Amino acid sequence: MREHLFQLPQAGTGSLQAQVREMLVAAILGGQLPPGTPLPSCRRLAKQLGIARNTAVLAYQHLVDEGYLVSRERSGFYVD
Repeated sequence: MREHLFQLPQAGTGSLQAQVREMLVAAILGGQLPPGTPLPSCRRLAKQLGIARNTAVLAYQHLVDEGYLVSRERSGFYVD
């Protein structure tokens, strides 16, 4: 599906959480993730990227706070 979009850069700078946020914002602003697109669950994203689940949760929550994502109860995260 869109798994190729969810890859961290090899020589990333900053914290893992910041790298995840930058990756997602770039995909959103670049049009690869249009509004309404569901994102992988935190567990699935963490497993795919090889990061802790908490890192994915915090990155998603930060993007909700910034208005890039919306959280739908019992449904997941979506591009806003």
